[in-house]
Amino acid sequence: MTMPQGTASDNAATSTSTRLDRVNHLLARSDASKSEVFDLVQSLSDDELLPFGLRAYRLNLLSLFGRDWSRERIARAARAAAISKILGGWEYHQHYLPRLTQAPDGPQLKGEHVEQVRALLERGRGVVGVSFHFGHMRFLPSDFAHAGIATHLPLASDSYNDYWTARASNPDAALWKRLNFVDVEARAGAIGLAKGLARGELAFSTIDGNTGSDGTRGDARRSTVALLGRECRVKNGLFAMAARFGSPVIPMVAHHLDGERACRTGPVHDPGGPLRGADAERFVEEAVQSAYTFLGEALNAYADEWCGGDLFHQWRLPIPSTKHPVEEIERSLTEHLRTGGRVAMDTRRIIELPGDNDIVWTDAMTGRCYKFPFASIDLATRLADESQGVDLQWLDRHPSDERSRMWSLICQLASRDAVRCHGSAEATR
Repeated sequence: MTMPQGTASDNAATSTSTRLDRVNHLLARSDASKSEVFDLVQSLSDDELLPFGLRAYRLNLLSLFGRDWSRERIARAARAAAISKILGGWEYHQHYLPRLTQAPDGPQLKGEHVEQVRALLERGRGVVGVSFHFGHMRFLPSDFAHAGIATHLPLASDSYNDYWTARASNPDAALWKRLNFVDVEARAGAIGLAKGLARGELAFSTIDGNTGSDGTRGDARRSTVALLGRECRVKNGLFAMAARFGSPVIPMVAHHLDGERACRTGPVHDPGGPLRGADAERFVEEAVQSAYTFLGEALNAYADEWCGGDLFHQWRLPIPSTKHPVEEIERSLTEHLRTGGRVAMDTRRIIELPGDNDIVWTDAMTGRCYKFPFASIDLATRLADESQGVDLQWLDRHPSDERSRMWSLICQLASRDAVRCHGSAEATR
């Protein structure tokens, strides 16, 4: 008896599942070959990277760079950032930490970050080092601790568990003598940081994790800052500690430079001594904004290493959604199509997300979603293709009732700036 053959899509799904199982198996191992892990992860297709947050990277990069970058550039940066997150976490926790010995390791990042922090510590008021989920950020606190600098590292609960496991597996490593990691989502978790600063030591944090005792969604101790023109609500508790203890704040990012890991530092903000009241509040706001301005500069150059970019939507503020009068939109669109123009999805702000039996567009600026029912998939597909779009000739091919529904939907989308005009001398929204 002949066994039925699986369809091409079935076989592809099986192949993808097998490869992802292989990836996840290797990522859980500390004895896997570095070259094998890197080669396999970098060979994953975009579809295979979806479980690792690829859609979120695309959406969040679009919200920052949609008006300046092509869709292709955003897609490339999003893919690289997703891979950076996978490989960065594995390389540090499964490849680097298990191999540490009782002798302090040498610096893993090129740059003057250790010397700069050591010089700031000589002022006797502790130091707050701030970085971001970016590139090789995990090696920053390791470099400081291995250089003999007492370093306090605040972590979210899941990351705290990763470090706890690493220490339990390799307790004699020299790193743990100078690196104190704390769970800031636990009750009173930040007390260890305060005590460290009071003793004149280093507190180092990747601040775009934006968490604390109230979690990532809590609104306690937040500032509103601008990041590449977008407003964001970010945690400022560590900056408030810096003001309280008079500790200078130094931002830094770790990234690839000429094929090597490197660190770049930003402007130091020194309160000059302990601050209270309005002076402390002013220092906090200025220092937080300066740090995120520094992040923006890094993103312009190295967005493909922003491994924390998949969570940006949790702390950026959506732009208020505006709606133009539909009657006005209908008149302008009618004239635009009549003169040979076409209308297509505004790819500077809209990204397409597949649903179960429909297509969903998401506005990266406002967070608003538009769901196309199954009956309108042809329209959604046509609008999503900027090279074609919808013109009068295409609309007129359809029966009058179907055309009327399509036209109504197009006008509704245009009223929310989800589509824009192309291809005529008329104004482009």
